[in-house]
Amino acid sequence: MFAVGPLSGCALGVVPDAGRLSDEAMAAVAREIGTSETAFVLPAAEPGVTHRVRVFTPYGESPFGGHSAVGTAATLVRLGLLPAGRLVQQCGERLMPVEADDDGATLTAAEPLEVVPFDATASAEAVGLDPDDLTGPAVTAGFGPAFHVLPVRPDALARAGLRPGHPVWRDQPDVVLLAWDGRTGAARGRVFAPGYGMPEDPACASAALALGPWLVASGLLPTTTGSHPYLLRQGAEVHRPSTLACHVEVRDGRVTGASVSGVVLPAAHGRMVLPTPAAVPA
Repeated sequence: MFAVGPLSGCALGVVPDAGRLSDEAMAAVAREIGTSETAFVLPAAEPGVTHRVRVFTPYGESPFGGHSAVGTAATLVRLGLLPAGRLVQQCGERLMPVEADDDGATLTAAEPLEVVPFDATASAEAVGLDPDDLTGPAVTAGFGPAFHVLPVRPDALARAGLRPGHPVWRDQPDVVLLAWDGRTGAARGRVFAPGYGMPEDPACASAALALGPWLVASGLLPTTTGSHPYLLRQGAEVHRPSTLACHVEVRDGRVTGASVSGVVLPAAHGRMVLPTPAAVPA
């Protein structure tokens, strides 16, 4: 997902017909595939929903299924299991509208959370940085999950690294580092998310969506009514360069929504053999 070429972007496993897999089997398959997320596709259970997913990292189940929605939708279209166009993915209680074809997809979100400043001293330490590396106030922002956004100097990105034992991770699931370049309308970023089962995510759609409200609140994008584009470039530090193309929707100075688009390239396909009792729900 969000690929810039073969074997780039955020690798995603997709199991297109997971109805007979138990919870234990899904967790085992996700560990075996080893990508940051594996999406298990299940039949839709509500009107207006085209497909339902459960999403597992190698460490456990994720409640969000945000950036995996892009890769799952494009994969299902490519396999001929769903038609191109508007799809609606359900993950838990969340419904996510996606426009998809066999080359990629666009995920949209509405009802942003309030952008709230917070003291980022401990968050910076948790990724090996100092408060002096910050270029502005840190905030929480997002659509659903509230990401902890730290604006930093560009040189700080390469120096950052996860400190797994830091106390901040007991209560805080993520730290998002961003270096904004107003000349190009793009941010370079790193997303550390041990609380979501991903020590570092090479391409996070949910975090990219959170940038929109932050950029508008910080005066880095216009507050005028309209759709304002921005880019997030991510994953270079973990050798998975990614590009997430985004728009933030503004009406009368207020953010009303955002979207994130990405290219989805097939990398591999195959079959996996599981013990029969593990594969069938009790």
